[in-house]
Amino acid sequence: MSPIKLLCGVLAVLFAFHPALAGFEENESSVRAEGMAGAFTAVADDIGAMNFNPAGLFQVEVRQFQGFYKLLYGGAGVGLHTMEFGVCLPLPKLGTVGLRAQETGFELEAQRSLKLCHGFQLAEGLGFGYGLNGYNLSQKGLGQGFGFGLDLGLFCRVYRFWTAGFYVHNLNTPRLAGEELPRLLTFGLGFSPGPEIHSALDISKEPGQPTRIAVGQEFRIIQDHLTVRAGVQTEPVRLAFGLRLGVRQIFLDYAVLTHPVMPLTHDLGLLLQF
Repeated sequence: MSPIKLLCGVLAVLFAFHPALAGFEENESSVRAEGMAGAFTAVADDIGAMNFNPAGLFQVEVRQFQGFYKLLYGGAGVGLHTMEFGVCLPLPKLGTVGLRAQETGFELEAQRSLKLCHGFQLAEGLGFGYGLNGYNLSQKGLGQGFGFGLDLGLFCRVYRFWTAGFYVHNLNTPRLAGEELPRLLTFGLGFSPGPEIHSALDISKEPGQPTRIAVGQEFRIIQDHLTVRAGVQTEPVRLAFGLRLGVRQIFLDYAVLTHPVMPLTHDLGLLLQF
């Protein structure tokens, strides 16, 4: 057996029997954000804000629907995947609300979550948001477990083209199947001299884990038709590339992420604005 196949098998076992190691970490998912290596906390201006910083939802001015399918590490030999469907709706004078459902898993295990988000503007350029997560872990032959998590976020336009964001995922450190789901703290800086360019830096910390740094870039080459993205993150070092093709209010997004030892992760999504 090749080293890659062996490692894929080990990963599958970890997902099946150690839910804390899997840790619902794919909740931070968005095809656009992943094309920027996850550096999105201080951008957060579309439906992807639900997973990276709900405070940024106040910037969403039209209704959006998103669906995506991600084949994690090429499926890791067991069809390991993440899929998500979500919608966000701007409400007059009340900010923007969002709802999304997500599943990560394979034949022996499914990790599901349902998230309700609300982001609104506290003052000019200052947003606050929160997310309520319902978690379900289902393991074949072992039963199910349930948990509840709370997310909080802040978003601020600092000066001219500069923005900042702060996000706490699983603030209450929920427990599921006897294990704690990790709490994640993220601080981000963004620079956007125009709607066609976004540069972002994220610094994330999970208790007991090394600090992760992500840097991402987005260039809109042809308005509403072609956008390219790229980025890099640490712990482990991963490179990302993303592409968006669009016609009117319909956008097709693609992202690919490398890994030091695992196969590529491919992510394909559809975004509708209406």
